[in-house]
Amino acid sequence: MDNNLLNDIMESFSFGYEFAEWDVINDDIFKDEGTPQEVLEKLYETHKNDGRILHNIAAHPNASSALLKNLVSDESPVVRWCVAENSNTPPDVLSNLANDDSDVIRYRVAKNPQTPLAVLDKLATEESKVVRSGVAVNECIPENILEKLADDTDETVRLAVADNPHTTAAVLEKLSHDSVSGVRASVAANTNSSANVLLQLARDPETSVREKVAANPKTPVGALKELAEDREIPVRGGVASNSSSPEDILTKLASDQKQTVRTAIAENVNTPPNVLMQLSDDGDAYVRKAVAQNNSTPQNVLNRLSKDDDWRVCEGIAKNTSSPQAALAMLANNRDTYIRKAVARNKSTPADVLVQLADDNEWLVRENIAKNTSTPPEALAKMGADTDWRITKLVINNPNMTLDLLKQFASGSEDFRLRYKANVAMLRKLNAQN
Repeated sequence: MDNNLLNDIMESFSFGYEFAEWDVINDDIFKDEGTPQEVLEKLYETHKNDGRILHNIAAHPNASSALLKNLVSDESPVVRWCVAENSNTPPDVLSNLANDDSDVIRYRVAKNPQTPLAVLDKLATEESKVVRSGVAVNECIPENILEKLADDTDETVRLAVADNPHTTAAVLEKLSHDSVSGVRASVAANTNSSANVLLQLARDPETSVREKVAANPKTPVGALKELAEDREIPVRGGVASNSSSPEDILTKLASDQKQTVRTAIAENVNTPPNVLMQLSDDGDAYVRKAVAQNNSTPQNVLNRLSKDDDWRVCEGIAKNTSSPQAALAMLANNRDTYIRKAVARNKSTPADVLVQLADDNEWLVRENIAKNTSTPPEALAKMGADTDWRITKLVINNPNMTLDLLKQFASGSEDFRLRYKANVAMLRKLNAQN
């Protein structure tokens, strides 16, 4: 770490933020995941009695283990709750918090992937169903604990087990017979469910269960063919959106009378080009927009849709990273702000077009140029003098900002917030290079 740069950060922080308004501190420090540990520690030292500051420090991803250990004894349950949720919290601190009087805090300990297995085993037998459900959603939980929780008397706990992406096929098979349809629906959505379970649930009387089976990429083709004929629209829509649905099913559903089903077909990246071409002439603009946004749509179709009469379809082309560059350049001059905004956000937009849009009159367009990780330094340099603080802040955080440009901000700006943000961005860039 560059000590001189860190000293500059701490100096600009002390000069401007020590007595700053809450909104400024929240915006620049807590909402920025790149805030250095040292800044958080300085805030802790100067605001030990400010619960609002402390709970945001406890929630920050860069809070150090030592800082979290200090915060664990805070009298505010909100602070302890944030410590319990932070993935940097040491296992011994989580073990202590597992004895907290608040079941909301114990729930967050139960969810934390750093919590020791012995503690999770104990929390799995808690009287509080809230805490037991926290254990059930923990992705680091061992199979034997999930098996126990699958027999829990409370449906929210069983639902959490069914939702867990690490629940085994054997446990899911047991839960597939649950009396609560929401639990069965979660089993139907889980990609660990066996083919036999999915075939069974494909004929479930509840629409919500069949819908989840229809959308599950592990569902056997035979079940998908059956569900494609389902009378319920959400079920056919699930098949239409399924990445594993074969071409013959997708082709058939492309003629479905319901717009939502046809839209799902138009969005599916596995839909055959000839079907996408057919749907590009659909009378419903939402269907055409979905075709326009699909990365699998043929180039000639995208070119044609870029001239569609409906602005939503043109916006879809502007968002599509597979759109022809000529189409994106044309749409960059569209009178509609939302279309230009979409071009500005598109990572495939040509560099010269991004430079052009950096001067757009609408801040919404410039904001998306500043966010775009494909925006060249030339455009970012132009935007450095933007009068809108929201845009300048995004420009500084753009990964394409060069160290030279950041140094100009850090040394030349009269705004302490810009100097601070530029120094932090420099530190982040230097750390990434080392």
